[in-house]
Amino acid sequence: MTTWQLTDADWNSWPDERSDLQIFQQAADLGLAGIELGVYDAAIELAPERSAELADIVEQTGVPIAAVLLSLPAERWRQGALSGDVDRLVWQVSSCAAVCRVLGLDVLGIWPGADPEGADVADALARCVDAADGVRLALEYKPGTAVATAEQALKLCEQVPGLGVLLDTGHAFAAGEDPAAVVDRLGDLLLHCHLGDAPLGGDDDDLPCGRLHDFHSFVAALDASGFSGTASFDLYGAVSSGVVTGAQAVRESRDHVLSRRS
Repeated sequence: MTTWQLTDADWNSWPDERSDLQIFQQAADLGLAGIELGVYDAAIELAPERSAELADIVEQTGVPIAAVLLSLPAERWRQGALSGDVDRLVWQVSSCAAVCRVLGLDVLGIWPGADPEGADVADALARCVDAADGVRLALEYKPGTAVATAEQALKLCEQVPGLGVLLDTGHAFAAGEDPAAVVDRLGDLLLHCHLGDAPLGGDDDDLPCGRLHDFHSFVAALDASGFSGTASFDLYGAVSSGVVTGAQAVRESRDHVLSRRS
């Protein structure tokens, strides 16, 4: 039974310099169920002033904030995050989780892009799970990082009680995985999804869904799993490289995924 919802992510429109109002209105026009907020620093992207502005936009457009992703890129965490400045990271997680609770969200995504392959991140993740204080932490894996594959994410979930997984289909394709099989493998540990396409090794391509792979089996697996969360389009790489605009990428992806839903 289909219970999950399709949403957009605000970062898909950052390269086009679209305003928050334009981003939320676009989601409304496309019939999407919400917006995922990208966060580099909770003191900025989730500042009280912006949160108040977003609340007004939500009321105006009828499009809710459906998810929050804390991104930890190497250029902002030069000494590592989970494998480096853990105290600073714990503050970020705690701050993001507090906003999630206000918004009524029970999952917080985290992408540890600054932590290299081979880094020991289990203890830091345990601290982050504690700091989230009841908000489930969804770990996004990606080739070339400390959590490169679905199996590595699953191993960490075994080591860190309360941890879950954020499956990005583009990252799965880039790692040579079948996203449909990953859905089955994760089971109840699947907390959130990002949707995009990529060739093998193209972990930053973030192509519109359906460009290289048909999403029929993935959508069928997600439907059959009983997953009831949200799946956000993550197309930043394609948009930032000029392959397509954010609006075009989201529309193309929406049309492909909806055509595969039962």
